[in-house]
Amino acid sequence: MHNRRVLLAAALLVSLCLTSAVAYGLPLLQDLPPVPHPVEDQEDCLACHAPDEIVPFPDDHEGRANDSCLMCHQVEAPAEIPPVPHTILDREDCLVCHDLGQVQPFPQDHEGRSSETCLVCHPAGEEGPAPTPEPTATLPPSAEVVPTPIQEPVLFEENTCISCHQELGGADAQITADWSESIHSQRGVGCVSCHGGDPTQEEAEAAMSPEAGYLGPLPKDRIPGLCGSCHSRVELMRPYDLPTDQLDQYWHSQHGQALLEGDPNVATCFDCHDGHRVLKVSDPGSEVYPTNEPAMCARCHADEALMAPYEIPTNQYALYQESVHGIALLQNQDLRAPTCSTCHGTHGAAPPGFAEVANVCGQCHATTEDYYLEGPHRFGMTTESGPRCVTCHGRYDVPPATSDLFLGTEERHCGSCHAPGSETAGRVEAIYQALSEANEVYEEADATIAQATELRLIMAEQEEQLQKARTPLIEARALQHNVDLEQIQTKTEESLELSRQALASAEAAIDELGTRRLAMTIALAVIVITIVALVLIKRQLDRDLEAKRAGRRD
Repeated sequence: MHNRRVLLAAALLVSLCLTSAVAYGLPLLQDLPPVPHPVEDQEDCLACHAPDEIVPFPDDHEGRANDSCLMCHQVEAPAEIPPVPHTILDREDCLVCHDLGQVQPFPQDHEGRSSETCLVCHPAGEEGPAPTPEPTATLPPSAEVVPTPIQEPVLFEENTCISCHQELGGADAQITADWSESIHSQRGVGCVSCHGGDPTQEEAEAAMSPEAGYLGPLPKDRIPGLCGSCHSRVELMRPYDLPTDQLDQYWHSQHGQALLEGDPNVATCFDCHDGHRVLKVSDPGSEVYPTNEPAMCARCHADEALMAPYEIPTNQYALYQESVHGIALLQNQDLRAPTCSTCHGTHGAAPPGFAEVANVCGQCHATTEDYYLEGPHRFGMTTESGPRCVTCHGRYDVPPATSDLFLGTEERHCGSCHAPGSETAGRVEAIYQALSEANEVYEEADATIAQATELRLIMAEQEEQLQKARTPLIEARALQHNVDLEQIQTKTEESLELSRQALASAEAAIDELGTRRLAMTIALAVIVITIVALVLIKRQLDRDLEAKRAGRRD
């Protein structure tokens, strides 16, 4: 009976406390924040939560002992807390990489926590260099290769990496010589940024020890992530106006996808940017400078043994050299001409698909693309069998475009698709005649004006007229891609009229010059005859005068 009374009194007391807590807005036990980490081996709450410690408790908790913490704060069920995937040696400041907005940001609910709290929950990684992740195509592109988290120290006056390599000579010395010419050297990016180690140590064993974070030459599948550890950071690249999406582009490219599948033959940053001798893209000595780029790509893509497993042809470079694009770039040094990367992309290299009219060729030939999209051939963008730019102009062996493509039944010519004698073939012939006539009259006018200029005639008015004729002729040549005969004839007739006017005016000037020359010749002849006559008359008068004087003396 007594025990029942005690229990009833306790129940009433608890009920009263709960009622009062609710009435005065006090938190219930289930509303209190739980302990977010295991308590095993961490029973001393005040070690972290006392005032001025890592995560101080609220002011109203002052004076409470460790024993009272778990009376209110419940311990959460153990969760799957991810371990630290790398060694923490020389990487104690977790926020360098994991703060919000950094390389691998922590969850938002971790905001405000310091680096000292991380290892309370997250088990530390094993000591020693971080293991190299195996390439795989199943992870998000940004996670396949973890960027190497090495920070470059200040450049010391004495760098044992450089001095040792120079002493070794040969290929080892060449590495440092190449680096000294690079943009990395100019920007203070040295050996340890990529390879780790301690360049202040005199002994090689100490400089290249695991304790110094030495990684050595990295395997190929880690190179993109290594380069991306700097080139993906906006705060580092912004001062140099460099893009920061190259790493992501690379993982989506055919090169990157093949590397993720474990293919060691594909190109990485190191292969294209000349290893240790990384020069600016704008440097004519750089491997990726426009005039050097085709040969650089050909180092792999012209190698028959290397390309055989992929069934990729190896004659692209040879064809490109003879093309109108290759001649413009390689012979005429015209940097406006397209290179491999213009059409295939740089870091996101992949062959253009069947829609290359819109995605590639149209980047330079915008007006031609617009007219193509207006015409009946536009279904080539969505149908592989349809006519596209390469159908008529080729892919790598692009010759100068001429009206001869309208004639004949050879490959790339209109007759290869449209049978001779058909209605379409008749319209093709009409387009050819309109363009040819306009072009012939324009060239005749141009030649006649040049002839008149050599004759020292002023042709400013005629040259202006011919320039006006050139504009509709260019428009007509672009309009041929929409194969609208009426529009093409309208432009060619406009060009013809202006070219004929310029031609007639130049011919009239030349004819007038001939007339003036004939008149001048006659006038000169009359003048010469007059002079001769006057000379003869003078001589006769002189003789008569001499005779008179002689008669007087007699």
